[in-house]
Amino acid sequence: MNKPLYQSVLAFVLSLSLASCAGGKRSPTFTYDKETEGGCANVFFHKGRADRLEVLWISADRRKLNLPDNWSTTFDLADAPDGLLVAVDLWDAAPRFSAYCNDISPDTQHVTWKAIKGKITITLHAPTGDPASGPRRFKASVRLEGVVFENEAGRQATLAEETITDVEVGWYAG
Repeated sequence: MNKPLYQSVLAFVLSLSLASCAGGKRSPTFTYDKETEGGCANVFFHKGRADRLEVLWISADRRKLNLPDNWSTTFDLADAPDGLLVAVDLWDAAPRFSAYCNDISPDTQHVTWKAIKGKITITLHAPTGDPASGPRRFKASVRLEGVVFENEAGRQATLAEETITDVEVGWYAG
């Protein structure tokens, strides 16, 4: 076998073996449990499976997206603005500690599928608590419809519909 062909075959085999790590062979199931819903930070949502091997997450920068109190804003993910990320992480093994809204680093690897099209509606409710006592916290909700996710290899999976409702955002892990 000539050297360039050998190197090409070796690179291909290596890329396949790396893609098979950390959920590379799996596609998202989109079967999330209400009990796993959570939120934090500027506006961050997460919802996963009970086994913690798959987690849907949404990161929205409130200022960049101009998200007002007591209002719902809808975005087209095919033309997602700067400050909005929607993704699904497939974990190789369930992390010992939550990898979301936590300052403890996960102890396992994952593959991320990123949203490339679909619709997302983010709703922020009125702030809670006294603004003088620290960062303002909010109850927030999100609704996803017809969201297509894609992994690094170009494989796609579609989430028909999902909601995360009335989780607290505006706080940071410490």
